[in-house]
Amino acid sequence: MIGTKVKLWSLLESLGLNESEDVLPIYVGDDRTDEDAFRVLKASNRGFGILVSSIPKESDAFYSLRDPAEVMEFLRKLAQWKEQSI
Repeated sequence: MIGTKVKLWSLLESLGLNESEDVLPIYVGDDRTDEDAFRVLKASNRGFGILVSSIPKESDAFYSLRDPAEVMEFLRKLAQWKEQSI
């Protein structure tokens, strides 16, 4: 988990976003290897994990989507919402 935490925050830092209060990290993953990232976001209370799975699974992700098509729809709606809020 430490490695995942460092990677997540290093990515934000490299983008100059680690101190931004108006940035909401979202991590989308589809298997057990993504659970560390989900836990990091949950523990930090600074972002959301989204599990992609066609069947219900126990996860530390805050949300779940059924398949890649549903992920694309979510991202499209998120982008539209952002455009409207500018």
